[in-house]
Amino acid sequence: MEKKIISVISCIFIANYLLGQSGCTDPQAINFSPSAIDNDGSCLYETTAFTLENVADLSPETLAENSGLLLFNQSLWTINDGGNGTLIYEIDTLGNVLRDVFVEGVNNVDWEALTQNESHLFIGDFGNNSGSRQDLSIIKINKSELLNNLNDTVSGQTLSFKYSDQVDFSGPSNAHNYDCEAFVSMGDSLYLFSKNWQNQEVRKYAVPMDWEGVYTAIVSESYDVDGLITDAAFDPIDSNIVLLGYYDLGPGIFNSFVWILWDYSAGNIFNGNKRRIEIGNMLTLGQTEGISLRASSAQGYVSSEQISSVITIPPKLFTFDFEQFLSSSTVTSQGTQGQASIQCYPNPSQSKVFIRNYKGKFQLYTALSGKLIYEDIYQNQGVDLSAFPSGIYLLKISHKSFKIVKI
Repeated sequence: MEKKIISVISCIFIANYLLGQSGCTDPQAINFSPSAIDNDGSCLYETTAFTLENVADLSPETLAENSGLLLFNQSLWTINDGGNGTLIYEIDTLGNVLRDVFVEGVNNVDWEALTQNESHLFIGDFGNNSGSRQDLSIIKINKSELLNNLNDTVSGQTLSFKYSDQVDFSGPSNAHNYDCEAFVSMGDSLYLFSKNWQNQEVRKYAVPMDWEGVYTAIVSESYDVDGLITDAAFDPIDSNIVLLGYYDLGPGIFNSFVWILWDYSAGNIFNGNKRRIEIGNMLTLGQTEGISLRASSAQGYVSSEQISSVITIPPKLFTFDFEQFLSSSTVTSQGTQGQASIQCYPNPSQSKVFIRNYKGKFQLYTALSGKLIYEDIYQNQGVDLSAFPSGIYLLKISHKSFKIVKI
């Protein structure tokens, strides 16, 4: 009995020590720390490549310069960039154009991106290759108008803004850090991601959903993405973010990539896990300009605009599934607002532990060595620890992890 009490006290002491540890919590990372429960954003990954699945060539007459991609109401939506009309195109997931909708009351100086919240669609008119624009704006459209199939015209509201840190508007063209082609809607804000031609980094700016006058967008964080960001997408269920971009290999040749961002703290998306996926080059992809995510998944679509130079590469639509890069991740993010919190009990335990408000995959690791010892699908049956020796274990489920003490 005395030995058992000592064993229990030892386990609890070790557990209290481990619970305070921070480090890389993703088992797929090369620097995974089994003893870490708090993710400090330090995870590093091997070079990763992924081949997109080609869905179809898009219409070169209609969508040669498509930029931005959005998925809602079981359709994809896209736009053409500067020099084109103020049209939004609805296409099916096979790439067929279903209809075009005219946006009245606005201009298309250089439309580059799309995002949405529950009630509105937003168009980013903030393309700025020259670095000289002082008329940056975001166009706001009511979704209810857009989704009425009887409407071929909707009204747009122009919201003007400027960057707080830009004082020089002389450019030069494609050699400055104040271009932008990507933004997402998160909570009560829109987050813009800069396209830094000069230093190949990205800055994140925040603006509200609505304002009057000219709003001053303040930069809140930055990250070295080693390339040019051309679009972004956000999954409001799992809080995953993807950044699409490309980088030069030489004159006129470039490769495309996607950064996956997850397990970050609120308001600081670059302090969590950041994994770069190489997805191919311009000869097979074209110029990648749009990305979208399906809700509560790592699946989605990428679109590219036409390349017309020595050879012509038509605009294209691709699909992807990045689930394999997230499925083994240990995440400790907070639950989505409105969802019940996930709890693990009893802890410590002699036999079974149960997971409240969760059904799905789980993995059990030894906390000290990080060895995967058991995995299954949780359906309220409990996780049976009786076959394992007393000690500390890491129970990982989607977007949460628990340190378990077996006594």
